[in-house]
Amino acid sequence: MEESKITMPAECDYDPWVAAFVCELHMFFGAPVSNSECKNKTDKLLYIWSLVGIANALRVEEQMWKAMKDRVDPKKAAEKFCRWFWIRHGKMIVEDSPNFGGRGTAAKALSIKK
Repeated sequence: MEESKITMPAECDYDPWVAAFVCELHMFFGAPVSNSECKNKTDKLLYIWSLVGIANALRVEEQMWKAMKDRVDPKKAAEKFCRWFWIRHGKMIVEDSPNFGGRGTAAKALSIKK
């Protein structure tokens, strides 16, 4: 089985439009736009969760967002991309995050004997 990594497009590092587009996607979902913006553990988890969803969506629908690159304002492009993804896949780019607050819940559930 081939291991797959979720990574952001390389253009994020050098293309101002792509970087702005990704920031707009984070803001669209109310997530911090960078690791340095995170003030606490909850922010950090939200940032990572949204980063995974955004990276996946950018990979899956690469042709769509690249068609808007440098042609559409990044904020409008982010809104269009979110709408497009919803129509095509029936889900949000950044889905509701799981509840990370219940520490030990899974371990307790696994230890219950029938």
